[in-house]
Amino acid sequence: MVALAACTHASGDAQLVEVKQDDLVLGVDVTGELQAVDSTDIKPPQLGHVWEFKISMLAPEGQDVKENDPVIGFDPSDQVRELENMQNEAEAAQKKLEKKRDDAALARRDDALKIAQAEADLKKAKLKADAPVDLSSAIALKELQLDAQNAELGLEAAKHHAEQAKRSDEAELRQLGEKAEYAKRRTEELKQTVARMRVTAPRGGTIVLPVGWRGDKHKVGDSVSRMEVVMQIVGLGKMVAHGRVDEVDMARIAEKQPVSLRLDAQPDVVLRGHVQSIATSMQQRSETDPSKVVHLKIELDATKVTLRPGMRFRGQVETDKLAGVIQVPAEAVFVHADGPVAYRDHGGSLEKVKLVLGRRSATAIEVKSGLAAGDKVSRVDPESAW
Repeated sequence: MVALAACTHASGDAQLVEVKQDDLVLGVDVTGELQAVDSTDIKPPQLGHVWEFKISMLAPEGQDVKENDPVIGFDPSDQVRELENMQNEAEAAQKKLEKKRDDAALARRDDALKIAQAEADLKKAKLKADAPVDLSSAIALKELQLDAQNAELGLEAAKHHAEQAKRSDEAELRQLGEKAEYAKRRTEELKQTVARMRVTAPRGGTIVLPVGWRGDKHKVGDSVSRMEVVMQIVGLGKMVAHGRVDEVDMARIAEKQPVSLRLDAQPDVVLRGHVQSIATSMQQRSETDPSKVVHLKIELDATKVTLRPGMRFRGQVETDKLAGVIQVPAEAVFVHADGPVAYRDHGGSLEKVKLVLGRRSATAIEVKSGLAAGDKVSRVDPESAW
């Protein structure tokens, strides 16, 4: 121990902290948010032709809703434009189909008349050709027979033309019918798509806006993918804590370890619980922070404090406990060239004490030698101050 010069006197009790003998709890820092056990995720509607959605309406967080209350609206502008175009296309396709049907019906009637005329011509020609030989000369008879053959060929040609025209019209009608049917079906799909852009609550509960991949909550104007959770509707009966610890601390974490948490919104409240489960893989902390973290599920003990999903917390997972050790606040230990030291109050002045330290927590360090329980030490390094 080395006594300091008079200039390093204690500056007042406000700068002093007491060395204690107590249990030293060692742990791992954990941060995260509270989540409801009874929770329903709401994502954009699963539509076959839509992969990205723009939020146009969002019910406020914390609002209590009933089943079928509107909670999210997505911008349907693209679908409305496509619907208008498809409605016009469906109308045009239907008109074209109807006109083709009318034209085909007229063509069938014309072909039937031509066939009937050809049949009549053939019948007349055969009657003339079948006349008795004595009534006609041989040359005239030959001409009549040739006329009958021509009439027969004309009838065959009329029938063939009618059959070809019928098949062609039927093929075109099928194509037009399929196009009109597709346009009609797509129009109905788009109407349903536009209607589904307005999402209603699948159940009653309280609205929670979860923190997204970018570390913030969704708002009106944001674009989201079809797989993103935009909103949760929860029951407030029971909460769990969804925590994150740094990758380097993963090996120290185990299920059932005690956990103590403090809410950012209520820092005086301490929540207690234990590690319920540990994720088997690491993830990036956020889109802007590439550091790796491990996710924990923390079961909370019963409490009378009103808790809500989304409340942020900071805390510690207890990994070990040293029973009845001398410990000094971490802020009262200073590292010099000759090792760690503390400045102990000695009759109104400070004396420099070399320390042998053991394990440490976030706020306190085990002292193996150099200080005793009840000693008061400075939180300020007087040598640095002067």
